[in-house]
Order: sequence, then C-alpha cells, then structure tokens
Amino acid sequence: MLAQNYFSLNVDNDLFFGTDRYYTSGIFLKYGNQLPIDSIISNKKITTRHYTIGQKINSPSYRYTEELEKIDYPYNGWLFFEYKKKTFYSNFKGYSIGFQLGTTGDNESLSKPMQNLYHKYILDLPTLPWTAHQRSSFHFNFFSKYFSRIMIFNQVNLLNQSEIYLGTYESFFGTRFGFQFGNLNYHAFFNNFFLNPDNTFSFYLGNKIEYGFHRYEFSGSLFKNNSLFKYDYLKLINKIEIGFLYNINNWKFTAIVNSRNKDFKIQRYNRHTYLTLIVLKTF
Repeated sequence: MLAQNYFSLNVDNDLFFGTDRYYTSGIFLKYGNQLPIDSIISNKKITTRHYTIGQKINSPSYRYTEELEKIDYPYNGWLFFEYKKKTFYSNFKGYSIGFQLGTTGDNESLSKPMQNLYHKYILDLPTLPWTAHQRSSFHFNFFSKYFSRIMIFNQVNLLNQSEIYLGTYESFFGTRFGFQFGNLNYHAFFNNFFLNPDNTFSFYLGNKIEYGFHRYEFSGSLFKNNSLFKYDYLKLINKIEIGFLYNINNWKFTAIVNSRNKDFKIQRYNRHTYLTLIVLKTF
C-alpha cells in the first residue's frame, strides 16, 4: 500500500482552564508521511519523515508587572523548525531521531506581538510588557526517542516513550509511562503516522518524568550570564497526562490534559494545567 501524507495543527493552551501563566501557549504546524497499518503487520522496518514549525510562550503569573521581584516565572518565546525521522519495527516498537533550529527573544520569536495581538483583539485585555524576558539567541537541539509497549489485556496496553534532548536551548532526559485503552493497534497518542479503522475511540492515562540538565527558557545561556531572572529551576519535573482520541474518515482528533508540578520553588501556584488539542488530516 502507498504511503499517505498528513497535516496537523497542535495547540497547547491553559486558557481552557481559565488561566494564563507559566507555559501558556504552544502552536505547532506539522506535516509528514505515514504508512497504512497493513504495511507493518509483517514487522518490517518502516521509516517516515516529519516536519514541524512551532512556537512556545512562557509568562509569569503577574503578567502585567514591570517589577522584577514580583515575577515568578520568566517570559520566554521559542520559535523553531524541527525535522524528525521515525523508524518502527512493529506497531508499538521503534525510535526517532531529529533536530531543531530556532530562536528565542520577545520579538525575534514573534511571541510578544502574537500574544499581545491575541490579548487585544480576542480577549480584550491590556498588552503584556514582557518584563525581563529571556534574551534573543539562536539555538540548535538534537533529540532521540524510543517507543515500546507491553500488552496487558486485549484492548489495554502499557506504553513507554523515553527521550533525550541535547542542545543550546534544552538538554534533558524524560520517560513516559501510560495505559492506552481501546481498539487501537498502534502507539497512538504521541505518534501521528498510522491509520486506524474509522470510528475508533481510545483513552490514555499516563505520567511523564523529566530531569533537566539545562533549559534556556528558565536560566538563559549555558555559557554566559545573560538572564535577568536569577532563580534556580527544579531539575525534576513530573507531569500527569489524561487523553482522549477519536478517528473517523481520515481525520484524527486528540485532547490531552496535562498537569505539571512547579518549575521554580517561588511559583505562586503548585501545579499548572493546560490542554493539548490536535486535529490531524490524512490525504
């Protein structure tokens, strides 16, 4: 069977929960190729390629203050291009490698004008000052991920995704464990490249742990002192994930609730919750 292409719009936002702080916005345009599930039933090695243009925005809880001592989380914008190659040996076992190129900075990443445009014309709110934002800098990251599963019951799978990022923007190790429930015969929630039978519904409950060695968004440059935000970030991050997925007529709709612990001890709120929405179309 011939490979298919897909396009997806992925959005992360905490506005769905009535907040606007910390990791507050992520927008990702993704394009790639995928192979019908029949192509890997024989457990042959299959490779697909994927491309992303993404933007992530961080904000403090006191969004309008210009007093540095009241800022409990640094402003940061991250605009990047990503290339990723995925190789799967079966429906549930494989790995990916890739890289990211991009820039930080309030205007250089387009984060400040986009956020303030949204606040002004959609939310009817004052513009944000972006006090003491992380500096503009060009970044390169390399990353690799490994996927696997253990079948518990016929429609219950224990999934694992381990990953490592190394680069000037961030360097960390993370691992994700979660249960995927439903009639899905592939590693579905964090991989967008295998078709499944129409009218398929699935549920995901998982946990992700990350240990960060360097995060430019929190501390600025690894090599020079260029950040006005001087608080040390917590190296160990835990995130609870609850997701739903529905597939019909070459469309896939995914929603994942993410709840993570503090990144800094000084944060005013102990946890931060945001929603990931994914709309994917194959063609």
